[in-house]
Amino acid sequence: MSKVIKMGIVELLGWAATAILLVGYLANARKKLYSWIIWLIGNTLMLVYAACIESYSVAFLSVVLMGMNVYGYFSWKSTTE
Repeated sequence: MSKVIKMGIVELLGWAATAILLVGYLANARKKLYSWIIWLIGNTLMLVYAACIESYSVAFLSVVLMGMNVYGYFSWKSTTE
């Protein structure tokens, strides 16, 4: 049986969220506006993952970070126009 199937969909969701968040960090380091959107997607997936594993502190952090992602996007967008 493949490791992906053994891993389970919830574990795969956590790794996917982590990978997307790392891409967001890379885009942010390169000062790309779209980094905030990538982070928003990653944090949304992390929120779902945290809810699935009943890690409510991580879920709360994800909600706070999602708010910061929206704020950061509009803040950066207004300075680049």
